[in-house]
Amino acid sequence: MMMQFKATSSFTKRKTIYISTLAFLFCFLSACSSAPTGLTYYLLHATGDVSYIQGDAKQTIVLDKITLPEYLKHRGLVYQTSDTNLHISTSHLWAEPVDEGLTKSLTGALAVKRVSLVRPDHYASEESVHMTLHIDDFVSTYEGEVVFSGQFVITSASGENAPHSFVFTSPLANDGFSSSVKAMRDAIEKLAVDISKASVSAG
Repeated sequence: MMMQFKATSSFTKRKTIYISTLAFLFCFLSACSSAPTGLTYYLLHATGDVSYIQGDAKQTIVLDKITLPEYLKHRGLVYQTSDTNLHISTSHLWAEPVDEGLTKSLTGALAVKRVSLVRPDHYASEESVHMTLHIDDFVSTYEGEVVFSGQFVITSASGENAPHSFVFTSPLANDGFSSSVKAMRDAIEKLAVDISKASVSAG
């Protein structure tokens, strides 16, 4: 009877140690898996974009509104993986909202063409040309390019509206989100060319 008690007691101790060890390993692995991964942040505009002096501009455009598709309202960078699927990254993030970065990038691209892009609260002249910008798609794709499409509407000082649709593609020089952002900047420069031409006609 005594031998049976000792054997049972020894088995119970081993079982307790085994369960405790498993519990410790589970907690350790859970902590590792829940630890935050490294985050990378991106700017849509280049910090070295050309600044301009208001008086040097040959045309001023008041940007009233930018409309984005829902998937661009997330902070994660987006990649189109197929005709029907998008991947939104949780570790590669925009450093600022896309509409803000797009405005800054477009402002710099237009400044090179001596067109001043301003916000309504920064410019109150009734003689100014106004613009709204609607983005349908702005995404890097599995086909190795950035697709940038949508419509901008130029409103002249007289109140006449002139809608302009656009579709631009820019090839990716390499894989990765950094290359995607550079291709996006290139697409924005193409849009700036069209806006500059349209604003001259409206002005």
